[in-house]
Amino acid sequence: MRTLVLLRGLPGAGKSTWIKEQGLEPYTLSADQIRLLTQPPQLSVNGKPEISSKHDHKVWSLLFELLTARMERGDFTVIDATHVTSKSISQYKSLATSYRYRVYVVDFTQVPLETALLQNRGREPHKVVKESVLYQMNERLKTEKVPSWVTVLTPEEYPAIMTYQPRSFDQYEAIHVFGDIHGCYTALNTYLQGDLKENELYIFAGDLLDRGIENKEVLEWMLAHRECRNVIVIEGNHDQHLYKYAHEEKVRSNMFNRHTAPEIAEAGFDLKELRKFVRTFHQLTYFTYHGQTFLVTHGGLAHLPEELLHVSAQQLIHGVGEYSDDIDHLFVQNTSGLDIIQIHGHRNLYRLPIQAAERSYNLEGQVEFGGQLRVLKITAGGIETHEIDNPVYRASENKQPVFVQPNLTLDDFLAHLDQHEYVQELKLPHDISSFNFTKKAFSERQWDEINVKARGLFINMTSKQIVSRSYNKFFNIDERPETRMQHLVNHLQFPVTVYDKANGYLGTVGFNDIKDELVFTSKSYTSHVKQNQHAAWVEELFYATFDDVQVDYIKSYVRDNHVSLVFEVILPEKDPHIITYDHDQLILLDIVKRQLSYEKEPFAEVKRLSEQLGMRCKQQVAVFHDWTSFYKWYQSVSHDDTIKEEGYVIEDNSGFMTKLKLPYYQFWKQMRSIKQRVADKRSTQKYMQALQTAEQARFYTWLLEQDPVNVRNCSIIELRSQFEQTEAGHLNNDGINA
Repeated sequence: MRTLVLLRGLPGAGKSTWIKEQGLEPYTLSADQIRLLTQPPQLSVNGKPEISSKHDHKVWSLLFELLTARMERGDFTVIDATHVTSKSISQYKSLATSYRYRVYVVDFTQVPLETALLQNRGREPHKVVKESVLYQMNERLKTEKVPSWVTVLTPEEYPAIMTYQPRSFDQYEAIHVFGDIHGCYTALNTYLQGDLKENELYIFAGDLLDRGIENKEVLEWMLAHRECRNVIVIEGNHDQHLYKYAHEEKVRSNMFNRHTAPEIAEAGFDLKELRKFVRTFHQLTYFTYHGQTFLVTHGGLAHLPEELLHVSAQQLIHGVGEYSDDIDHLFVQNTSGLDIIQIHGHRNLYRLPIQAAERSYNLEGQVEFGGQLRVLKITAGGIETHEIDNPVYRASENKQPVFVQPNLTLDDFLAHLDQHEYVQELKLPHDISSFNFTKKAFSERQWDEINVKARGLFINMTSKQIVSRSYNKFFNIDERPETRMQHLVNHLQFPVTVYDKANGYLGTVGFNDIKDELVFTSKSYTSHVKQNQHAAWVEELFYATFDDVQVDYIKSYVRDNHVSLVFEVILPEKDPHIITYDHDQLILLDIVKRQLSYEKEPFAEVKRLSEQLGMRCKQQVAVFHDWTSFYKWYQSVSHDDTIKEEGYVIEDNSGFMTKLKLPYYQFWKQMRSIKQRVADKRSTQKYMQALQTAEQARFYTWLLEQDPVNVRNCSIIELRSQFEQTEAGHLNNDGINA
């Protein structure tokens, strides 16, 4: 928070020791430390090393440069220097005023000169100050006074006074906490329904103006109530624009400069009155009410620190972490066992409800875009949540990009593929070519609407017909900009359906009209290429799974409907992956049309066909009709390491697809990489740095103890089974010994 603590006293008075005892070293700028950074100890005429003061102009210039950078962020800061004279303290006043800092002096002048002399002699040789200097300083301390604008504390008083304790608001019959208003007066007035009640408290969690179109009315209301003792305004990031405007400083916000500032200027507000108002802004509100503790900030915190005073104003205003972080669930997770409720505004990318988590309330309701003004009413009986619709808002100025899907013929598309840097063609028997994105496309993450189609695409180059095709390439959550949560929240079209994701490899069954035969494919090859086992295994398992009648039906089905069947191929012995399966199987995933534009049959048809064939198909896990329910599900499963599956495929109502890999799968996939390096006796340093859990460390230690030949020859599934048996044995032995 915006607090500056200056230490004052003789060298040897114990200032640096006190800083260490109070745990303030990370927050301290020390003049002596900067002197040592500027120049190492120099030999004096008596042959002893000493810290030189010859470069003090540079030292203090650097100290103030660092202090200014800290004050711009609102960092709590301690200055370790002697500050003997009144002038040496007054040099901070301009900065403190500009950045709204409270300044304290911790006064060590009560330490006797004799004590300081004795402790000075016991310091490290280069830190010893000439005793004549201490005598001179001591005389100055007797005559120099601390300026009246500074609060003076003794070292003994500091711990009790300089800690941020919650205030009791039990005297109020109710407490109203308002989220971001953003210049939306109509919604505010709808909730207030008249003037304020003297026996109730009104807390505004920041962002009073900007983006909305009733900034004048909101500001008029705020100025009319700025002296009310039952009104608390917490500073938001948009309120910083108002602060700069009031002080005639440059505002770096196009929205404020284009819309809000002209609206304020046209209304003729007195800048002096605005300056008085913005000086009343609070950095947070921390209070108790009828036995419950509350913390209100604009940006939201991830946990309750030991000392709130040490949190920078920037973090209180903009929030801890990234704007996209789910601060509500993080707060609950990190404050487990504490009876404290967080209230904040500012960010709600995931469109969480007001009670976003068990003990965290999110008051950002997109009121400025036609959403709701969110308000909490807290009484002795509990917490009420209110959402006030806002009918008065600015129409969006953002033009949505228009994507034109070219109506390409297959010949045109083949020409694009031929010229594409990140697509490779593989010529196969029976005049079939497969087209797939290159490894370079994958490693360099180069994707466009051409090479995402080049995934399991097989074309008969004589008939110019697609004989088989799979999905367009789709990506994991957070792998691409379009699959990041902050994008999905605005673009997923509901309902959203979640399917299980089996852990094998993709195989397709298509049809070649010229040969009048089924085409079995996988990993860029058809089963006619015998050196590639995966496609051959698809064909082998296909005929082992279906009888002649079923094969004839499938052949007619894919031919007449011009489709491919997309399977997950599970081969536990021949091709083990990460997840354990007990038998070979084909799992029908989808029925994809053999055409250039991606289209597939609905899940109902997939389910019908699989039931007719007596086989397993992908399973529908859940259907979500709104973002909040989807995101809560995502939060629960994405951190659940007990789900022993690869993950889920997520598909929205427009056909957009993304996928989620689960912790259990990701963990053992990482262990598979380590296993291979251990077997090859290569460095595992990169992977060791990623070991974060006790189980990871135990498995790695166990792996190093195994026979390298066994490690090389066993799959990760077999090694995991051996490891789990060893772990179970240790537990049994511990139980017997206990």
